[in-house]
Amino acid sequence: MPYQCQRCKRIQPNFTTRCLFCAGFLTLEKIKDPLLILSLDEIETPELKFFKTPIDENLSSGLPEKTITVIAGLPGAGKSTLALQIANEILKREEIKILYISSEEPPELIKQRAQRVTPELIYNDDFKILCETITEKIKDGITSFLETNQESLIILDSINAVRSGSSLSPPGSPSNITKTLNMLHHLRLKNEFTITQIIIAHANKQRTVAGPLTLQHMVDIVLFFDIEKDGKRTITTLKNRFGPAGIKTSLQIF
Repeated sequence: MPYQCQRCKRIQPNFTTRCLFCAGFLTLEKIKDPLLILSLDEIETPELKFFKTPIDENLSSGLPEKTITVIAGLPGAGKSTLALQIANEILKREEIKILYISSEEPPELIKQRAQRVTPELIYNDDFKILCETITEKIKDGITSFLETNQESLIILDSINAVRSGSSLSPPGSPSNITKTLNMLHHLRLKNEFTITQIIIAHANKQRTVAGPLTLQHMVDIVLFFDIEKDGKRTITTLKNRFGPAGIKTSLQIF
């Protein structure tokens, strides 16, 4: 950040105790960026693109491009199966590359599930998988994938099984979830890529999203996948920046 001398008004790139031009002592002050105050009609709003998915009733208009969606749920609800179904449905309609990152299952198990519920993915070269549990290695994998696939859907299954390589805390701890979430959030801010992200998350005993509240605050959409007493699967929209929340629907998982 540049600095301006309050004595001679000259500008220099770095702070020094004396001005480089007039030798004034402690006369430098940071030049702050001006605040941008706008009226609503001055703001340009780009048209949103939505991907069709099997859960569009909960998403209102579909999965918005360039967003982060959390799908949380109880063990055995079918979160991983749903993630594959979403990927398969999007690939039927869109020219997009998908990277499915599994931190819980080996490649063989993912293929077996795909053979059962989404056999089309087996022979679709636009669908790739990465099995990794370390945040930094996942970042490297995503970055490498994006170099040749600038319009992409990234699915992380699940954030609760990932940890930073420098962390002494177990996977799923608040610090590890926050580090991984910050990494994903930083990647989507890069203008050279068009990234849409889905994060699979666990649920706790209180049937709420497991992890720090940051996991819900920093994302755009939060869906909760539940198992009712009769065994029926339901999915509830807890948060949606692009549509109504509170929508609860039944879902068929194979």
